[in-house]
Amino acid sequence: MNEPSERAQQPPRRDAGGENPTVRFDATVHPGVTNRDLLGVADLDLDRIPDPEGEVRVVVTADECRRLLESGYEIRLHAQVPVRPLPTELVEQDDSVRAWLEERVQGIERSGGV
Repeated sequence: MNEPSERAQQPPRRDAGGENPTVRFDATVHPGVTNRDLLGVADLDLDRIPDPEGEVRVVVTADECRRLLESGYEIRLHAQVPVRPLPTELVEQDDSVRAWLEERVQGIERSGGV
């Protein structure tokens, strides 16, 4: 498993055109004329983000927008999101995450595991 700090410093994924995108888009995906089932969006391996209204919200590149349109969905772009490394102060270290989790599961009976 990659350490969080290593993962945060990896270059952005390449889009289908082989280029590193410099911007992505905060967007919502809606049923389209030819594709009414939003459950299929999960199969497209896109970065999903929570949405307070329960909509399907994603952060996508222009190429991923094209794929969504070709799949029959409607897309509404809300904002540009610049691609840049995650600030190191936002990356939690493995030891502190393990300690936090152990604190929360303390006292829960475990069966068949360590």
